[in-house]
Amino acid sequence: MTGRRYTHLPSLAALRVFEAAGRHLSFTNAAAELYVTTSAVSRQIRALEEELGRPLFERRARGLALTKEGAAFLAEVGEALRRLDRASAAFRGDGSRRTLRLSMLASFAGNWLVPRLPVFERAHPGIDVAMEATTRYADFARDPVDVAIRFGTGPWEGLHSEALFPLEFYVVCRPDCVRGTPPLRKPADLAHHTWLEEVHIPDAWPLWLAAAGLPKLEPARRLTYDHAQLMLDAAMAGQGVALTSDVIAERALRERRLVRPFAITATAPWTYHLVMRPDERRDPAVAAFRDWIVAEVAAWRARSLAIAKQSPAIAKRSRAIEKRSPARARR
Repeated sequence: MTGRRYTHLPSLAALRVFEAAGRHLSFTNAAAELYVTTSAVSRQIRALEEELGRPLFERRARGLALTKEGAAFLAEVGEALRRLDRASAAFRGDGSRRTLRLSMLASFAGNWLVPRLPVFERAHPGIDVAMEATTRYADFARDPVDVAIRFGTGPWEGLHSEALFPLEFYVVCRPDCVRGTPPLRKPADLAHHTWLEEVHIPDAWPLWLAAAGLPKLEPARRLTYDHAQLMLDAAMAGQGVALTSDVIAERALRERRLVRPFAITATAPWTYHLVMRPDERRDPAVAAFRDWIVAEVAAWRARSLAIAKQSPAIAKRSRAIEKRSPARARR
């Protein structure tokens, strides 16, 4: 019986070079990653294109671009190399470590995930976490990412995604703003204050104002930020009032750097989603992270709800906090 022959399979070395060059869209960066010269990368790509009988890249004045066929081939090659890598690690069975690559917003990473990540690392000592914090959606066809936390409405074509929790947002400000000049006693008082906005969610204020029954209210001024953490930092600096959620503001509220002047919340149509390739849901490292973060979110939400039921009205608590705040004591 004649065995199967892989007559159309290029060399693994050429495929690795192509995957790196396609991911970086740069022969120079691919060469640096692979510890070879740029000319070596160029020769490998040229040889691969000749073997395949069609171009993989378009050489442009400002750099490289994948051809349509090259982009499709890159997605297949990247997935094949990831499968080979996982299969080799599993076959060795020698306790070799696995790197789990995550991609998410810096605001989610810094305020919610990173403080909890040691729990995951202790439970899974064989998994090393590599995290990219970015406002850009990871490209699962090209980027070396295993799991992403995306903010949006979902779903995303070709990917498995699941919402982590429903998201509610509310107004926050520095404690001394509650009884400042002018004070924040009722939602209509927001008309005399600066509103801080996050550029990626421009509908947040209209949604919250609708929930407050003030859909036509306008601010004294607007300041816009392209990063949720920068917006929160601005609120803590006293630059204005912001809309946020427990995911981002929980620690600042607990440390009394921010307060909630009103109890009103609005439910967002967007939230944080766990996103991965469908065929990698059973990958041991991906599955371990998925199960852990889902359980951690459930426990966090249960604690938050329990605290909310035991607490007095938010507005009253905010005014009490403001009286004790260092900022007020210095005035």
